[in-house]
Amino acid sequence: MAVHRKRQEDSGPVQACDVLPAVLAALGMVPGDGQARERLRQLWLNWEMVMGPELAPLAQPLGRHGEVLHIGVEDAMLVQELHYMSGEILERVNAFMEGPVFSGVKVELLMGRRGLQLAPPEETSRGTGPDWRLPSTPVAAPVCAFGTHLDAMSPDSPVARAYACFALHAPSQG
Repeated sequence: MAVHRKRQEDSGPVQACDVLPAVLAALGMVPGDGQARERLRQLWLNWEMVMGPELAPLAQPLGRHGEVLHIGVEDAMLVQELHYMSGEILERVNAFMEGPVFSGVKVELLMGRRGLQLAPPEETSRGTGPDWRLPSTPVAAPVCAFGTHLDAMSPDSPVARAYACFALHAPSQG
């Protein structure tokens, strides 16, 4: 059912520049937000560099909700370990973003989802630009902890030791 408003006597055409900020805000877009979105895209592109070779294979960016960065991991042991490292992760990400963009980190299980790491723009150019949103179809099976990333990790790292212990005792799926 359409709602009709009574027309006021002094109503008439208005300039677009007067109403555009209100329209964009109603759609969830803030004027000047394009730079922030581009900076987020750069974060997803440079995730491995930002997180470092030890954490990048373990933690995949899932996105953001307000000021909270969402990170996905493959198993519950990593959820706990990276939760304890959330201060360091937050520091690294905010340093890359050149300001306090995020105020918290939420670590969650991937459960078949893929992270937002992007391929280089030349690989994703289809005339519409790179696709930085979550895939619309989920991955068929979740990744299991088989310790595949242990070779690239320092054996002195507490995260590497915990991951090795978990991968050793994790039930195999097959």
